Amino acid sequence: MPRVSIIVPVYCASGEHEDFLRETLCSVAAQSFRDCELVIVDDCSPIDIRPLVNSVADLPTVRILRNQTNLRHAKSRNVGIKAAEGQLIAFLDHDDIWLPEKLARQVETLEANPDAGMVFCDMEVFGPDAGRLRIDQRIIPERPDFYWFVRHGNFTISASAVMAKRRYLLDIGLFDSRYSTCDDFDAWLKMLLVAPIVHIPEKLAKYRLHGANTSFAVDRLNDNKLLTALIWKYWKTAPLATRLRLLPRLARKLVGRVYFAIEQRRPF
Repeated sequence: MPRVSIIVPVYCASGEHEDFLRETLCSVAAQSFRDCELVIVDDCSPIDIRPLVNSVADLPTVRILRNQTNLRHAKSRNVGIKAAEGQLIAFLDHDDIWLPEKLARQVETLEANPDAGMVFCDMEVFGPDAGRLRIDQRIIPERPDFYWFVRHGNFTISASAVMAKRRYLLDIGLFDSRYSTCDDFDAWLKMLLVAPIVHIPEKLAKYRLHGANTSFAVDRLNDNKLLTALIWKYWKTAPLATRLRLLPRLARKLVGRVYFAIEQRRPF
């Protein structure tokens, strides 16, 4: 049984996608930590990815699971988690890259923090649209709590920065596919309801920002409603001091809902 299962959802529809995927897989092959398996979830790609996968040397044991229809990233990650044999799950999007010590540092951190359900590292943002995302990861505390994430947003940047214990991912119901793009942020907030999250202040992964990123196709009104419902659920059971601190954020979410509703109806 491998200790870590690496989940890579893939949609390969162009030569550019193939180039991205090759770089991603090469970063997996270069990991110093070797007690792992690679679970690739092919999301009904029009291009056969098997020859490319087979061409990358030194990969760990590989399983390719192919969706019969295009399920998108959240459901594809869930397919991989359910099929995983490892008790630790590391996510890697097919256009992101890991540095060689990424898995080793995260396994080591979870061993040092046995109460934690998840660990994430800093990421370097690169690619043609890198300037569009400016996040100062230096302000992230070692153990950010629910309120910190609600106040600051998804400073995790990408699921590719995360390693989580499989049992906690199952406890929170996996990724919520109703979101257009915030399913990962929703999962991290839900994780904080069951176990602490630890932050490693080291850039151990690289997030490629380009015009085809899922984050550029967002239904903000839909995502706002779902996130607001989650925050409201937490708010009702939170300590009084936390509820008072969260009130401005809840109000901002509700105002944002009105704004996104207007924007959605505005013609181009």
